[in-house]
Amino acid sequence: MKRTTIYIIALTTLSLLLRVHRLDIPDRLIGDEVYYVPAARSILGWGEEGVPMDPRPAHPPLGKMLIALGIFLFGDQPFGWRIMSAIAGTAAIPLFYLTVKRLFSGRKEVEFATIIASFLFAFEALTFYFSRVARIDIFMLVFLLAGIYFLLDERPRRKIFSAPFFAASFLAKEAVLVVVVPLLLYTGLKVVKKRRGGQTLRYDWKTVLLLFAATGGSIVALWYFLEWVILVPRASNIVERIMLMVSRLSISNPRAVGRSEIWQWFFNYPVTKAVGVQPGSGLSPSNVATGPLLTPGVLYAYFVQVSWTIIIFMLPVMVYSLLRSTRDQAAMFLVFYWFGGLFGWIVVNSVFRGLVYLFYLLPLLPPVIIAISQYLGARLQEEWATQKVRWTGAAGLYLLLHLINFVALYPVPIF
Repeated sequence: MKRTTIYIIALTTLSLLLRVHRLDIPDRLIGDEVYYVPAARSILGWGEEGVPMDPRPAHPPLGKMLIALGIFLFGDQPFGWRIMSAIAGTAAIPLFYLTVKRLFSGRKEVEFATIIASFLFAFEALTFYFSRVARIDIFMLVFLLAGIYFLLDERPRRKIFSAPFFAASFLAKEAVLVVVVPLLLYTGLKVVKKRRGGQTLRYDWKTVLLLFAATGGSIVALWYFLEWVILVPRASNIVERIMLMVSRLSISNPRAVGRSEIWQWFFNYPVTKAVGVQPGSGLSPSNVATGPLLTPGVLYAYFVQVSWTIIIFMLPVMVYSLLRSTRDQAAMFLVFYWFGGLFGWIVVNSVFRGLVYLFYLLPLLPPVIIAISQYLGARLQEEWATQKVRWTGAAGLYLLLHLINFVALYPVPIF
């Protein structure tokens, strides 16, 4: 068995243990769990209507149905509310590893980049948060990664398998559309070698239109099956249902906790949190800055924020990828993914001026992590060939700081 295979198995196993450890803490609903758990109960037919119905049309039903599955299998209690998120968050790690490996297939930095990327992803704070709460975002992310994995397949006919996964991601949370669109547009770019040497780009509209049609068709088919076959629908048809969903984009509440402007995303601000302290500890939840491992007297502390080790390098590495994109196919993919998604959010925010939260960054984190890993992986590959240690030491320190950030924010006591 290869060392990298052993590594990813060990990393995934450890990640699962960290995600399920004391998953029943807190023993009450926190954050947006107050919306999704009651919706999951209603989907099981335990609501006021007494029939399996999604009472919250603001989002498609798949994510809430997966939460309902956890409740059905493990009971209507905290572990049951959150277990499917923990499973999805864990499954995303080897899937992310395979996606990065496919992106860098045949390149010199592939081994180092995949190891670094999977490590950063496994211990990233915002991704970890969504892996331990009954919210729908982590389901959106894991299906998105599966779709990207097939989209990056060099065999054109295999790319079509991305469509049902992109559809599932959309039906978990429709916000993923802002990154799926640029990803599908990227697929049309083809690097063609000239007869006299050199390369040129051409655009394959046929493939792009086929993928858009397949993804749209998959969304309609799967949505119809979920809401009009399994559940009791609230709308007579999909068009009416979409209008119910879109209507929420005009919500405006400037005082909402955690609301941010898009430019604030680059500074990891504002941060929202759910904190509980032991009676008599003298702590004020509003002043807690780290988790229970570093703050005695804290029962739990969930911080909804991106790891600072990722945020501070986000703009530099994406600009670096932009500069390399004309001669690096992998960099071009990252540019379409990140800049396309960012532009999508700018358009949405400009048109609707609704609620924009820091955690909307979640589907935009994979290309940042990959770009960081590509840069470090290429430097390490060059350095190991020359027996030097400058970049090895810098990368090791960076990964250590990333892990320290994770430990500082770990939400519940280990013992």
